[in-house]
Amino acid sequence: MFNNLFSNLTPVVKNLIILNVVVFIGTGWVAPALYDPLVLYFFKDPEFQIWQIFSHMFMHSKYGLTHIFFNMYGLILFGPIIERRWGSNRFLFFYLSAGLGAVALTYGFQYFEYMDYINEGLSRGYTVEQVEQGIFTRQEPYGWKVMSGMVGASGCLFGVLAAFAFLYPNIELMILFIPIPIKAKYLIGIYVIYETLSAFGFITLQQNVGHAAHLGGAIVGFIIAWYWKRNDMNQYRID
Repeated sequence: MFNNLFSNLTPVVKNLIILNVVVFIGTGWVAPALYDPLVLYFFKDPEFQIWQIFSHMFMHSKYGLTHIFFNMYGLILFGPIIERRWGSNRFLFFYLSAGLGAVALTYGFQYFEYMDYINEGLSRGYTVEQVEQGIFTRQEPYGWKVMSGMVGASGCLFGVLAAFAFLYPNIELMILFIPIPIKAKYLIGIYVIYETLSAFGFITLQQNVGHAAHLGGAIVGFIIAWYWKRNDMNQYRID
């Protein structure tokens, strides 16, 4: 099974997987000091650097293999199909754009959380500087949601998933380890709904997951796929 998966890889998908694995090994074991500088931090965080907007897309949690495994597995399954349809250059543009969408929506959620902390801190007599330094606390230490860094290709992958569900809605998929066929539009649609409810706090099962990033990637992925299909971008395909 895995031989078939890897033999089916397209150029950009293959290079993305190699890059993700190299960065994972490099920041996890070879040069762990590089991990934090490549993580994406909130734009008001002193640790923020402009390159993190892209570097975090190739980073994964250093606490185990689950994070990178499922992201790369999803990319292997769905990425080649989309890349063959659009061509390598357009697929790379699409992939990175979905990642930027993930950043944009995450920052939007973080900014509202940040302003909530600031306003409540000011109402209690603290200065903005004191709140930003973490002096003010609410129900949890200041900055858990705002200042925690973000890593992972999940935003990019959700863009790929959204595009796949839009372009191939009736293809039947099966959840890993659960051999029940479900049409892509339903399976991926349910997943996106779950991420939406989680991002807005209606579901709180996974507090350390970037639900806003997943949703942002899916939104941008859907918009680009819809626009390119509407304008029949395969006429102008560039490999």
